[in-house]
Amino acid sequence: MRQSVQLWDRWQVNDTGNLESSSDWQDVTLPHDDAISQPLEPAMEWGVDQAFRNARRLLWYRRLITIQQLQAHTRYFLTSDGMYENARVFVNGHEAGGHAYGYSPFEIDITHYLQPGDNELLISLDTREVPTDRWYSGAGIYRAVALELRPENYVDRRDLVVTSQVDVSRKTARVTCRVDSDEQSRQREYARGLYHVSLRDADSRVVAYATGNLVEGIDCELSEVRLWSAETPYLYTLSVESEGPEENRDSISQRIGLRTVEFTGEQGMLVNGEKTIFRGVCVHQDGGAVGSATTAELWRKRLSILKTMGYNGLRLAHHMHPSWMLDLADEMGFYVYSEPFDKWQSGHEKRFFDAGWKEDLDAMLRRDRNRPSVVMWGVGNEVENQAHQSMLAILRMLVSEAHRLDLTRPVGCALSPHFLTERAEGGPHEGVIQATDENGAPEEITDPAQRVAQIAQVAALSDIVVLNYAEQWYDAIHQAVPNKPIFGSEVYQYFQGHELQMQDYREDNPNLVPLRKPYVIGGAVWAGFDYLGESMGWPSQGWSGALIRTNNSVKAGYWLLRSYWTGKPFVRFMVADYTQPDENVKEHWDIPPFVHHWEFPHIHKAVIPYAIATNCDEVRIWVNDREIYVPAVSHFANRLITGYLPYQPGKLTVIGFTNGTEVARDVLYTPGKAQRLQFITSDEKEMPISTSRVDKERLNPTQNRLQVVTVRAVDSEGNPVFHCSERVTFSVEGDAQIIAVDNGNLMNTEGFQGNQVHLWQGKASCIIRIPSRLSQARVCAHAEGLESAVLTIWENK
Repeated sequence: MRQSVQLWDRWQVNDTGNLESSSDWQDVTLPHDDAISQPLEPAMEWGVDQAFRNARRLLWYRRLITIQQLQAHTRYFLTSDGMYENARVFVNGHEAGGHAYGYSPFEIDITHYLQPGDNELLISLDTREVPTDRWYSGAGIYRAVALELRPENYVDRRDLVVTSQVDVSRKTARVTCRVDSDEQSRQREYARGLYHVSLRDADSRVVAYATGNLVEGIDCELSEVRLWSAETPYLYTLSVESEGPEENRDSISQRIGLRTVEFTGEQGMLVNGEKTIFRGVCVHQDGGAVGSATTAELWRKRLSILKTMGYNGLRLAHHMHPSWMLDLADEMGFYVYSEPFDKWQSGHEKRFFDAGWKEDLDAMLRRDRNRPSVVMWGVGNEVENQAHQSMLAILRMLVSEAHRLDLTRPVGCALSPHFLTERAEGGPHEGVIQATDENGAPEEITDPAQRVAQIAQVAALSDIVVLNYAEQWYDAIHQAVPNKPIFGSEVYQYFQGHELQMQDYREDNPNLVPLRKPYVIGGAVWAGFDYLGESMGWPSQGWSGALIRTNNSVKAGYWLLRSYWTGKPFVRFMVADYTQPDENVKEHWDIPPFVHHWEFPHIHKAVIPYAIATNCDEVRIWVNDREIYVPAVSHFANRLITGYLPYQPGKLTVIGFTNGTEVARDVLYTPGKAQRLQFITSDEKEMPISTSRVDKERLNPTQNRLQVVTVRAVDSEGNPVFHCSERVTFSVEGDAQIIAVDNGNLMNTEGFQGNQVHLWQGKASCIIRIPSRLSQARVCAHAEGLESAVLTIWENK
């Protein structure tokens, strides 16, 4: 029978090249990112891409695997969800295999290299080649690794294809399981076997069962079906078990969701027969202060913040993400646009694409094609020579391969708004102009009609039209390609371009476009969370133009876009505070510096610009006891109320009304001097001592967990002090460990290691590692001149 042993602990890493010296090996646990602990190097080559941390080195990892007795009729596989990069795997001194691309999963059969007793597993990773990725990649074994035991005639879960025919009105479904292996010998093995397929509901009750041959296909009939959608992400568990002697019997399970998804040129995307807007964000894989050594529980928290915005979509940019990210999307309810790589034949991907594109594309589709969350596939992003014959030939090849493995989802390629003439091919820019390149190139096509013609050529080979920052041309594109819907694969959070100027700073929010144009599937804001790399220059260590900071503190864009998509009434008051230092954000991806405070200690009398994000019909403002008239939300095309207020210290009250009834309010006070620190939750309410819980659900018992805890400065009345910037020292007592600190400001050069960081906009965070078996831990925060804060964490039984 199949067994899987996760290899999270007891690893050592060496970056000196001296493998014989025991002092050069350091103990680590997985996931591990060697680059995040490197010192900042302002002048380093490729620094803007790699957060000014030099990851270019040869890394060696080792671990002992103890096997008391090798089992007969059993094969032993080393499986990985991704190692960065150029992995070579050695078992007991023999090279067992390897894998080049750092973002795709792989497995190696190590059966013949094992022996009873201790076995040395040695893995080398080489990140010395350039160019690096355009974003922070990290370096190391930064995803899951497992030793998997399978019977000789096992079912490869990558071969399993699950499709369903769902009758939404009758609530019935037919689920079909079959296998499709590229290995003829495996296909012949499948053809000789008898298999049992069962479906269990969320309460583990068997709701369907069938027996048959997987090559021919096995059908399971269901009634009273519970449909999967982003609003109701109901999951069934599908199990496939082979028949035969116990030593050769195999069983695999995976969660599936039953839903229909349709794409049309008239209505965009329909889920279970209903028009649905993809309300999404783009995300990179890093977790801020922990680099690429991020975990499911860290991202579960992040995704829950997106849910509070009313968001239902993720674009996983620009490579395969960990399998647990797709698990979270399945169970939390997100529609996913997934892509295996960024460029094709330039930049970082240039050295992998020609030899490995098929293996890496197949890895994505075969791993995730049975998931309910994945609704669209991408095969590239702002690639070389868009719409040229050379590009179209590669696109045709990629789309054909994607269709070979999955005909149930549309395939597209995200296009930059910049297009070059054919004579520019092979120039110094390698045929690529990034969307962030404001000035383009002399050979760029500037005529809107010609640009639309270029897009139409790409659309002819794709199932959907996938575009970055092109809302200003949507109508013309739809007229040219009326039978295919448009997906905004990257969308600004606030501004929109003009037909003749991509970066035009018009306050016509592109996120509202799908409400006006039904043929639009929706869009994905660039980006959901600030991330490392793709910096606009030192001292910024990354992209600061997202909706949410690296430490999960939300910014103005979060509140504005929440007002578009969530039904729960709220009102959020912000001031445009130009006294704040800029964060080196690329301008058109930014939003005016709206922040949540009423605290201008250096101002006596002045007029202050403000903004109010709300989903209420009407808003009223009081500055102390004086009411200020506010126009209705409907007066503002952007649905962001803006105006001016006289600054008067004291109390500012904003009340939201719907149908004449108060439904929400936001109250701010001008704070006094900071008196103490206070732990907070993501919704900015105080987290009293001894109430923090650690979610244990579905965690491997040998895996440590990561959690972000945040503290803020408050005055004697508990009012937040926005401008407090004292240095905070974190400490832990008990069963936990501080692994990083962060204040959400990527301009901060203090580094993530250690236990000290200055408050930024009155807040600071630390990331703690919690062991699998926790009794209790106390997190303490200290700052000179302020009362300390203490947070107690215990296990949620």
